[in-house]
Amino acid sequence: MNTFDVIIIGGGAAGLTAALSASRAGAKALILEAAPRIGRKILASGNGRCNLANSGEIRYEGGAAFAEAVLGQCPVNEMLAFLSSLGLAVCEEAGGRIYPACGQAAAVLDVLRAALERQGVALITDAPVTLLQKEKNGFHVCTPQGDFAAPAAVAAFGGMAGGRLGHDGSPYRLLTGLGHTLRPPRPALTPLIAEKSDVKGLSGLRLPAILTLCDGGGSPAVSAQGEALFTDYGVSGVCAMQLSRRAGEMLRAGQRPVLYLDFSPMLGLAPRLYDRVPAGPPRKNVTSMRAFLRARAHTLPRDALLTGLLPRLLAQRLNGLSLDALADALCAFPVRLTGVKGFENAQVTAGGVPGEEFDPQTLQSRLVPGLFAAGELLDVDGDCGGFNLQFAFASGMLAGKNAANFQEVSP
Repeated sequence: MNTFDVIIIGGGAAGLTAALSASRAGAKALILEAAPRIGRKILASGNGRCNLANSGEIRYEGGAAFAEAVLGQCPVNEMLAFLSSLGLAVCEEAGGRIYPACGQAAAVLDVLRAALERQGVALITDAPVTLLQKEKNGFHVCTPQGDFAAPAAVAAFGGMAGGRLGHDGSPYRLLTGLGHTLRPPRPALTPLIAEKSDVKGLSGLRLPAILTLCDGGGSPAVSAQGEALFTDYGVSGVCAMQLSRRAGEMLRAGQRPVLYLDFSPMLGLAPRLYDRVPAGPPRKNVTSMRAFLRARAHTLPRDALLTGLLPRLLAQRLNGLSLDALADALCAFPVRLTGVKGFENAQVTAGGVPGEEFDPQTLQSRLVPGLFAAGELLDVDGDCGGFNLQFAFASGMLAGKNAANFQEVSP
């Protein structure tokens, strides 16, 4: 049997970073990747630009306390210093978003690949793990490419988001088979599905807006601002995807959530922001919208009121409304939600193996000595803006280093 000091299951951001971190700590490391190639999600992230971290306040919807504790052990400056030591140059953009300086996700994977080669980390692709078994002297790992053994193992096989870039859920059994539990995986940061009549004729419109998600009783729950993209099935765009986690929760609870779009930013009546915003009543800008429309009506004939003001598709949809009804529609355009897109369209997985079952100081399992975990397989999911990749890199660094230094204490 081939023996190593640390076996890393998964060749994504968390797994590659764990392997490099373990190797730097002196361990003989092996990466087992189920797919033919490593780092496929890295290449796809940030629309090919790879938003790899965020220097601002950390924002996680799932596992927030656990994520904060892990990032306290490996803050963003340490993570960036690690990547810089591999040769990656980065730059910071609006909102604290950090990207490769060259604007190419491939640069991130290139420096990781080169470092693996320099440090002599073993890598086997097309090697899905079929068995992870705890034995007296460590772990026995079986793959179609052979069997392997190591005193420590790092599970970093990712989540189900991204369709072909994710997995089908079967790798979770590697950890549940060792006694860990699983919170049902769900798609997060994914587009919203609406009643077709509510978005009919608007497909293709991309408009600055404030989006407010209201629960079944009409109370505002969460809001985000940015560019909303109308599709033939509903609403997409980063601001819509930021609300998908909560929308999914409402729908699973049997509620009928409504998404209200306020187009005040498009008309200069509110600042154009690209972030989460405090949830408030959908019609909060209706007074200024009415005044704006009435002033416009004083100088233009009624049939020209919307020409040059709104995109043609939206103007056609709202044509014929009274001024007050038009102001209401432009401040609280209602879209009834019926679902959220699945894992194929999701950027991240909500749910997974609970973080509480791992020590956030080391990422070692509280149940299985020598087993460590990192990345998206854990029940941690953050906002758009680099938070999910940041957790993957940071948790990989922490898990790899501690796995390399693991020594099982005899009872």
